[in-house]
Amino acid sequence: GMWSYGDPYPAPQITQIPPPAWLDYPVYSQTVAMAVQSGTYLETAAHMDQSRLPIDQLPLSRCHRIDAVALWIPRGANEPISAADLERALTNAGFMLRPGDALLVGTGWDSQWYAPNYVTDPPYFLADAIDWVLDHEVALLGGDTPRYDSPHHPQNFFPKFFQSEILLLAPLVNMAQVGTARGKLTALPLKIKDACASPVRALWIED
Repeated sequence: GMWSYGDPYPAPQITQIPPPAWLDYPVYSQTVAMAVQSGTYLETAAHMDQSRLPIDQLPLSRCHRIDAVALWIPRGANEPISAADLERALTNAGFMLRPGDALLVGTGWDSQWYAPNYVTDPPYFLADAIDWVLDHEVALLGGDTPRYDSPHHPQNFFPKFFQSEILLLAPLVNMAQVGTARGKLTALPLKIKDACASPVRALWIED
C-alpha cells in the first residue's frame, strides 16, 4: 500500500521472517526493504551532493519542535503553485514567516495516495515559488505532494534549492486537519549512516 518513485527506486517490501527453530515457542518478525525516500521522508542536500550533511548527522534542533507555518493551497493533478499563491496564502493565514521557520504547504493531494497517478501527476512548485521560499530563508519545506518539481513541466530548481541548508519533507498527509497556521513541527529520521534521507513520522503540534 506504499507508493514508490519507480525504477531504479525499489518498491517497499515487507517480508515475514520464519519463527526460529532454536526457540521452544514461536516469535514473529519482519524484514523491510525500501528506498530511504519512502512514505513520508526527510531529506538533506546530500541527495544531490554526497559531501553535504547526511541524515544521521542532522541535529535534533533541526527536526524536533521547530517553529512552523502551514499554508493551504488546494491543487489537483499537474496544477502549479506559484510565488503569488504562497504570498496570498501567507497573507490569508495572518502570520509572519520568519527566517528559520519550517514552511508546510498542503494541497489536498494526499487524498490520492493510492491513486495510480499519485506520483506521476501531482501538484508542483513553480521556479518562482522556490525562489520565494529561499528568499524567506526557511529551514525546511514540507508539502503533501511526492514531487516538488513537475515531470511534465520541469522547473529544474533542485540544484539551486539544495545549495542552501534547507531540508525537504514530503509527502505529508492529513494537512486538512491543521487547525491553526502556526505551530511546531517534529519529524524525526532514523539515524541511517551516510544516507541522504529517512522515513519519518511527522507531527504537527498546536499549542
